[in-house]
Amino acid sequence: MLNLSYLLTNLNSNNMKTRLLYVMLGIMVMSQQFFYGQSLVNPRANEAARKLKALLDSVYQTGKIISGQMDDSYLTYIKNTTGKEPALMGYDFNGICPGQGGNYDADKAIRWVKYRGGIAQFNWHWISPDGNGDFYTNNFNLANALNNPNSQSYKNILRDIDLVAAECKRMQDSGIAIIWRPLHEAEGRWFWWGMSGGEACKKLYRLMYDRMVNYHGLNNLIWAWTSYGTTKENWYPGDDVVDLIVYDYPDYSANGSWSQFQSLFGNKGKLFGIGEDGKLINPDILSSQPWLYFMTWAYMVKDPSMKDGKNPKDWLLQVYNDPRVITLEDLNVGPKAKAGYSETIFDDDENGIERVTLDASFSSADNDSIVEYIWYENTTELGRGKIFQCDLPVGNHRIRLSIKTQSGKESSGWVIKNIKRRSIALNKPCKVSSTESGYGNVAKNAIDGDLSTRWSSAYSDPQWFQIDLGQKYNIELVVIYWENASAKNYILQESNDGIVWTNVLTKQNMPTGARTDSLKNLQGGARYLRIYGEKRTTQWGYSIYEIEVFGSENENAEPIEEVTDVTVNEESKILLYPTVVNKNSYLTICLPNRCVPAELFIYCNQGRLVKKMIADRDKWSVLVDDSFASGIYHIMLKSKRIKENHFYFMVN
Repeated sequence: MLNLSYLLTNLNSNNMKTRLLYVMLGIMVMSQQFFYGQSLVNPRANEAARKLKALLDSVYQTGKIISGQMDDSYLTYIKNTTGKEPALMGYDFNGICPGQGGNYDADKAIRWVKYRGGIAQFNWHWISPDGNGDFYTNNFNLANALNNPNSQSYKNILRDIDLVAAECKRMQDSGIAIIWRPLHEAEGRWFWWGMSGGEACKKLYRLMYDRMVNYHGLNNLIWAWTSYGTTKENWYPGDDVVDLIVYDYPDYSANGSWSQFQSLFGNKGKLFGIGEDGKLINPDILSSQPWLYFMTWAYMVKDPSMKDGKNPKDWLLQVYNDPRVITLEDLNVGPKAKAGYSETIFDDDENGIERVTLDASFSSADNDSIVEYIWYENTTELGRGKIFQCDLPVGNHRIRLSIKTQSGKESSGWVIKNIKRRSIALNKPCKVSSTESGYGNVAKNAIDGDLSTRWSSAYSDPQWFQIDLGQKYNIELVVIYWENASAKNYILQESNDGIVWTNVLTKQNMPTGARTDSLKNLQGGARYLRIYGEKRTTQWGYSIYEIEVFGSENENAEPIEEVTDVTVNEESKILLYPTVVNKNSYLTICLPNRCVPAELFIYCNQGRLVKKMIADRDKWSVLVDDSFASGIYHIMLKSKRIKENHFYFMVN
């Protein structure tokens, strides 16, 4: 890992090439620190705090990111899944107030930093200082308390801050510094410290800074403020009391949170981090959005198949083993196995095998030397060497690198090589019925080949996702990677004009939660494909990580309707009214949702076609205008889902 103390140590190397390399790296870091290496806002910050800040400065905007996890009860899960541990551990002072039962996270943080070599961040889910509600309560009026320093509420604020200060003092006495992130997500106004507005919240933050730094003499804190950029009113408390600025659950789109931070704070010389998140960041984003660290929120680190999990196990393994992601072992002396970048490789020649290069060049051993590189899949040895090539069949390959140093120390790292057919839907034009507002989960995310991005819809039924394949294909297989907000009932539809759709497969009563639906052995084909969601499994919308479509070109491809036994029941629900219509009034036709769209043909009594139209809603109205002479008319209704239907009406 690139840190200042290691750079300075290696400047004394006897190897000229090594010395030149580290001189260059040192120049890069120091030039980057000219702006971002600001002194801490506390002029009396102690050595531990200054060293931690120097470490953060050395990482920021280098194309690397510090990994973080809230709640150490998930450490074993991460270690067992990835072979790595986060560098940054998140703790909380919740429980410290009178009547709550106590808080012991300071002891955990001391062990993590002092004996494991990690970094600690604290936030505080602070219950009402008056004890009349939790952190979501609206019973505590912050503005009134701050405006009345002699009130009991004000004294209770100081009492609670003093309790936290005592724990921070214990950490200071033990020799550790922490990132301190109080009053998080204030701008959301869902916590009591935000409900009184920005001015009251800023006043509380500055009161806390003064009480902890100047009254209690705490010099081991790096102060972080959580901002929501330009999406909400900005309550920034001031450059003189903020070291880091962090965003919770950022929007990673081009004009999202990083761009908003630049417009608000880009000239302040502050470091930008991710205070909380659910899905782990894609390291590829770092080239344009060089965030300092991420902090996955507690249970969200788990697989989507588990309650509220956001991270498939392969994705967790991939991110934690990415060479750009700093883990706990990178902060400590010893060998560090880096198995290279995970990737998807397309079998475009469809021979079922692809040559793969396995590269351990990012591995290191500090002052030791690596003498052995061995590559494994499961328990089978694939080969040896820092760089090794082998042929792998189509499939998802989890490959482990094992290294050994001259002194006998060992380390392992993982990489994923996913060899697959290329989806004919990849990056093709698409349209959707709606997009969830404010999260950047746009339609193209579901056909970009990246399982870390997704599309999500508005929170209503029905919703649909449409893909234009560009030409006609025989469609053989469709794979849908659902996020937790999946479909209970949906229809796979095909069309050659994007207007009239054929239902080729209906899925009903599908299981809740994240899942992958492989729709196999499909018949027929088309140019357009649509996933039509009828009913959701959650209160949220529909959310899809990726849609993959496989098939072969066929200029004569036509959709083949699925065989169904519901035709008679559907026909019985068709209504037409009134049966006697006056001119310049409306004839209404009601169709079952599963019969939409349908073609309508209206003929006069002599058999001449008067109107032809597409009914694309379940309730369709036809204006009986002057083109209709008085007499009897015949309607023929055609839909892929029902037999041809005939109705009659009279025009006065």
